[in-house]
Amino acid sequence: MVATHVIQVGGPNGSLTFSPDNVKAAVGDLVQFQFHPKNHSVVQSTFDQPCVPIQNVMPNMTTAFFSGFMPTNASLRATSQVLTYTIRVMDTKPVWFYCSQAKHCQGGMVGAINAAETGNKTMSAFKALAASATENLSPGQAPGSGSQAGSGNGTGSGGSGAESTPAAGGAGAGAGAGASTTGSSAPAEASTSAPAEASTSAASSSFSSQSFFGLTLGTIAAILLL
Repeated sequence: MVATHVIQVGGPNGSLTFSPDNVKAAVGDLVQFQFHPKNHSVVQSTFDQPCVPIQNVMPNMTTAFFSGFMPTNASLRATSQVLTYTIRVMDTKPVWFYCSQAKHCQGGMVGAINAAETGNKTMSAFKALAASATENLSPGQAPGSGSQAGSGNGTGSGGSGAESTPAAGGAGAGAGAGASTTGSSAPAEASTSAPAEASTSAASSSFSSQSFFGLTLGTIAAILLL
């Protein structure tokens, strides 16, 4: 029977966490990431380079996943309007991932599927490598431009079964085998305390009373001159 494992992306008060940060999943199981403030992403990486997209290290990788950025106000207790990103587990090998927002990866926002509890490649070892990473990249970002707010839509190499389901005002791009998105793939947050959101307001197109009065006087003067 297929099981669905839920990982909360972002913790209380905007803390930089994946919870749980390591899940044990069988082949065919689903892992669903549920996004919370402020604005996070999920990017697959290698163990040795935690804050770099796996396709930067393995160019022939065709099933890498990237959720895109997910700006949201949904609290941890929310039961609706929660942005999600779901992947299917293709084998039992460890899968490593991180948040590519600003310096979230270096701040400990990393996780794994089927990471070993002992040995050299544990979650604690992965976090230690992330803490010392020189930059934090999103897929498509050039080396040397990381550790800052990203931009653009979530993308990926789109393995079999990849699909995107727009919701909450955005167009997500699922990537990787069996990946799907419900939510938005939006530019990364600016360095503010609020989630990224459209801040444009409609400009007023009405005349002020002074403008209208001036226009009326001009019209009367033009008639008198005729």
